Amino acid sequence: ELSDLSAKDTEREASNASENQQLLDPTVVVEEIIGSALSDPDVHGQIPSEGLRQEEEKVLKQMEDEEVMIQAPSMKKIIQFAIPAVGVWLCSPLLSLIDTSSVGLLSGTVHQAALNPAVAVTDYSALLVAFMYTATTNLVAGAQENEKNSRDKPMTSKTLIHALQLSGYVGVALGFTLSTLAPLLLRKIIGNDAIDPAVFAAALRYVRIRALGMPAAVIIGSAQSACIGMQDVKSPMYVLIAAALVNLIGDIIFVPSSSPWLGGAAGAALATVFSQYAALGLFVKWLTSKTKPKPTVNLTQAILELTGKSSEGRSRRMKFRRTLQKLSKKTRNSATDTDVVQKPSPRPFAKIFKKSEKGAKPAVEGFSTRGFLANKLKITDLTKFPPKKEAKEFWPYVIPVSTTSVGRVSAYVAMSHVVSSSLGTLSMAANQVVLSVFYCLTPIADSLNLTAQSFIPGIFQKKEGQARTNALKKATSNFIKVAGIFGMASAAFVGLVPFFSSYFTSDPLVIAKVNAVVPLLAGIFALHGFVCTGEGLLLGQRDLGYIGRSYFSYFFAVPYFMLRIKKMALAGNASMNLNSLWEIFLGYQFVRVATWAVRLRFLNKKSNEEVPAPVPVTA
Repeated sequence: ELSDLSAKDTEREASNASENQQLLDPTVVVEEIIGSALSDPDVHGQIPSEGLRQEEEKVLKQMEDEEVMIQAPSMKKIIQFAIPAVGVWLCSPLLSLIDTSSVGLLSGTVHQAALNPAVAVTDYSALLVAFMYTATTNLVAGAQENEKNSRDKPMTSKTLIHALQLSGYVGVALGFTLSTLAPLLLRKIIGNDAIDPAVFAAALRYVRIRALGMPAAVIIGSAQSACIGMQDVKSPMYVLIAAALVNLIGDIIFVPSSSPWLGGAAGAALATVFSQYAALGLFVKWLTSKTKPKPTVNLTQAILELTGKSSEGRSRRMKFRRTLQKLSKKTRNSATDTDVVQKPSPRPFAKIFKKSEKGAKPAVEGFSTRGFLANKLKITDLTKFPPKKEAKEFWPYVIPVSTTSVGRVSAYVAMSHVVSSSLGTLSMAANQVVLSVFYCLTPIADSLNLTAQSFIPGIFQKKEGQARTNALKKATSNFIKVAGIFGMASAAFVGLVPFFSSYFTSDPLVIAKVNAVVPLLAGIFALHGFVCTGEGLLLGQRDLGYIGRSYFSYFFAVPYFMLRIKKMALAGNASMNLNSLWEIFLGYQFVRVATWAVRLRFLNKKSNEEVPAPVPVTA
């Protein structure tokens, strides 16, 4: 019997060594131990076999959770990703800023005044399609995570193509609606029937021309969102720079023209539309064109020249021999001087192995979407409608994200309306300066929203277990820490406003009103990082219904409190001023931070409860 057992052991060891020469899979070890326990007559009957099988499943599941390490993004990685992502948020404001500057310098006051309501109508309307960007980021990030071990990533490619196709039709619908309702929207946002007809006509032309570029704008936005979902922040930056350059050149060409449909505000709109379609063409070219492969080196020919006797390789052999002789002399001299013989290391790559044992990963180049859709997408494919089944995947994002966008806009619209209708000219001028600072600094923290939507879906879509719960908890903690850093940085920038107020206006009364708002604005930005991070974390975990319901409430609550300021100001209450409105906005920030924090805590608790506790083995 002993000889038979030893023979079997020898055969088993030989078989394992010949198959893979690696360590045994832990799951195989568990199966062998439990299998031997069930077949051993000394053990069988003392421990119920059903209990052993249940315990086997639990142990294997715990081992699976421990073995499959889900990496949470570190603070350094979040910051490195979020800073370039600021450029994505700056795309639309940058194009509008170029238009405003060009028209003001080249066309005069009437056309510049027309841009104020026209740009507001265009930019606020564009927020209605933000669901496409949020959906694309989350769906692409989830698909890529599921295919992280796949080289071609067919699911990710199809998701991106369908997003681009659907974006074109959404853009057409938005452009048609915007062009049709432009007169009504302009009158509502201006709120004054006595406006100069020339200003209104210029604003109307601007909106209708910009409506022609909405298909390209939505496709570009979805493509940028897909790049963010695949953690590629460089490609959107290239497109942004290209669009800005084309827009600037177009403004220089069109804006000085005296034609009402080619110059002034209309010329600025034409330049923006051309820049959007040019950027679209560049983006499609970027996604479908691979980089040229580097020239290969013929190692076989080089080796033959060094080891053979051909006349072509004689000079190379002589040079190689002289190099070896020099190295040999240096080695002998070094050994003689030190009288120490260095022993060869049994593990020449010990340091690398040591790092690997600690869990360190080798450096990996940043992912690029260049050529990602090569041989998969043609420019004509953008005119096709995606399959109905795939298009439905975007539907869950429509109402919650659109409600979120409308809820955000309602606060700004209500504030502008109250200032214009009840607080006077000085407050209007001061609020314009404050809003300019506000819009310039919000992208700093807004980038954390996109960053969270890029990293969190990949973790959230993992199999439920302790590893996923721990990764989500760690990621949330890191994002909150980075939010505090970004918030403090933004607040520090706001603190510099009093030193630069004179560069915005020469009126000392306006400067005084601006400086009075600065402490409130600093508090708002100190919280803004937490607001954007919390929203991104919830969107990354697809908690869309909660966000939609929250912003539905804000849509009514924030304007209600601001309109009360208007009522009291018109009633003669002198204490109602610009600060009163920004105090309400500061309270709005506090409410959102508290709301997101409570919800994230609830989701974390729910995730912990879903993880089954290990059951001890009972004898």
